[in-house]
Order: sequence, then structure tokens, then C-alpha cells
Amino acid sequence: MDKKPGSVEEKIIYATIDCIEKYGVSGATNRRIAEKAGVNLAAINYYFRSKDMLMQRVMVITLKNAFDLSDMPPMPGLAAPERCIEIFTDLIQGGIRYPGITRAHFYNLLAEGKYDALLVQRVNQFIDDLAGDLLERGCQLAADVLKVALIQICSAVMMAVLAPRLFEQHTEINLFDPENCREYASRLVNKLLA
Repeated sequence: MDKKPGSVEEKIIYATIDCIEKYGVSGATNRRIAEKAGVNLAAINYYFRSKDMLMQRVMVITLKNAFDLSDMPPMPGLAAPERCIEIFTDLIQGGIRYPGITRAHFYNLLAEGKYDALLVQRVNQFIDDLAGDLLERGCQLAADVLKVALIQICSAVMMAVLAPRLFEQHTEINLFDPENCREYASRLVNKLLA
């Protein structure tokens, strides 16, 4: 979500993301969103029918942005482990860059135990897609073993994104530093895909 918005609809979407980051989902009011987007309050209902539909659209867009392999650079020539390191490094950095959206995606799952949440569907599809991609790149693990390894990596990455300072006192890894972030992803991948 680093490009500049063009249409009114895009301005509202970007403003919503900014408001979620600044105020959380409950604090991202229509008034704040409209003010941030530089549009009339009625524009939200005109383009999205309601705040709930706007939030749903933002969640779909941001999940696609995070977990759609087709949106990631093709990285031709990279072997499976290197590709995996790049992808998980990107996921960590994106999650840390947008902590409010990240927490919003996990809310229904963690706070309410809703396993039908959009996040659950996207993450599971991501694991399947990434396993296929890595197998095409010559990964030697059996498909079922590879998927379990990817689930383990993804679990560690998600925990790191949700609480990047949780284990800071036990490690020298600062996930806010791009090099440390890459090192974290590299250790995970090299340990679990070996």
C-alpha cells in the first residue's frame, strides 16, 4: 500500500488504513476517515454503502497485499530457500510497518476464536501456494512435510509481527532493523527447510 491514491475510492481506502493505524478499528470513525481522505462524509456511504463494507474491503485488499504470491516479485533464479527467506522477510517488514492493520486482521481469530475469519482462509491459501512455488523451485521435501515446515515458519513470523519485542531480552534480534529481520527469517527457513 505504498503507492499514492488516485481516485476518491482509493483516497478513502488509504485514509481508512491510516486511521486504523493511528486510532485502531474502533477509533477509525467515518468522520476521521473522511477528513483524512479530504472528502465529504457522505462519500463513504456513496462508494462503500457503510463503514462495515469499507472495513471489509480494506481487510480484503490488505490481506491480498500481504499474502498473494502473484503480487510479489517473481525472483527468477532464486532457489526455494532464498525465495522463502525473501517472502517471509517481506511479511515481517510489512506487518511491523502496519501494526494496526495486522492486529485488526487477527482480532476475530484471537479475541473471538473465529476460524472462518478471512485471515485464516488467506493464510492457508498462502501456505498452499507457497508450497507449490517452492516445489517448482526444486525444494526436496515431500509436499506434506514442506507444508508443515511452512506452517511452523509462518507461525513464528506471525508471532514476531504481533509482538516484535516479546523475546527482545533473550535475543539480540531487533525486528525493526531490516538486516535483523532478514536474519530472523533466514534462521527460520534454514532450520525448517533443511
